Amino acid sequence: MVKLSVLGSGSRGNALVLSCETGALIVDMGFSRRELRNRMASLGLDPGRLRAALLTHEHDDHSKGCRVFCDELGIPLCTAASTADYLRRRGKLPGRVLEFEPGHDFQIAGFEISPFAVQHDAVCPVGFVIRHGSCSVGIATDLGDVNALVKQRLRDCSALILESNYDAKMLRDSDRQLYLKRRILGRHGHLDNVVAAEVIGELLTARTSVLMLAHLSGECNDPGLVRALFERRLAELDRNDLRFEILSQEHPVGPVELEDESPAQEVFAYAAN
Repeated sequence: MVKLSVLGSGSRGNALVLSCETGALIVDMGFSRRELRNRMASLGLDPGRLRAALLTHEHDDHSKGCRVFCDELGIPLCTAASTADYLRRRGKLPGRVLEFEPGHDFQIAGFEISPFAVQHDAVCPVGFVIRHGSCSVGIATDLGDVNALVKQRLRDCSALILESNYDAKMLRDSDRQLYLKRRILGRHGHLDNVVAAEVIGELLTARTSVLMLAHLSGECNDPGLVRALFERRLAELDRNDLRFEILSQEHPVGPVELEDESPAQEVFAYAAN
């Protein structure tokens, strides 16, 4: 069985934990070491079970605690090679690193990791599909567009964590500077509610039991508006049977149990640099 726990999601910090019988991994560490530990403790998670950390991209709300947290636990940071170079030049890279390229799968901590490229204004941003046996978790928290590759990777996951960052009208009416609005609205920015709601029709299958909406803007979105929009959409798709969560910055969620009928064995562990 796989357990999914979200420590928080938003513009001030993102992190989630996946655990199975052989260990656990953390995806993104956008909080301080102390805050990561506190949030794990609030969900009854033991940091000592973590075997690796994954990083989607270098922005601070995803990478803030990665160096100190990984070094303290002695676990490797798995990140795209160009992202590692960026963090290394800024003294933000932990001592143990496993570099990967999008499109190249690898195994660690009892999980099979499939990183794939997404469109976002970062050095080498990625989403992940993380598998253990028959269970798969799709993660895409920062992306300006859901292209054919993203649809292919995220379709038919047991659990889907997808960005629903902003309401277009709230963003346009906000006091944010024009360049920032254009950045967010662009294909390398963030995903708006309507696009996210529309695309789930292509991503959800009978196998999908959990849908979590991530990275809601604190200024240009409204959880109530998002909930109403997606509940209507899920009703249209006749998918009121799945677990639906709107993730927040302040409140951790989980552990959520995902059934795994045929657990995979860890084939090998990487020797981190």
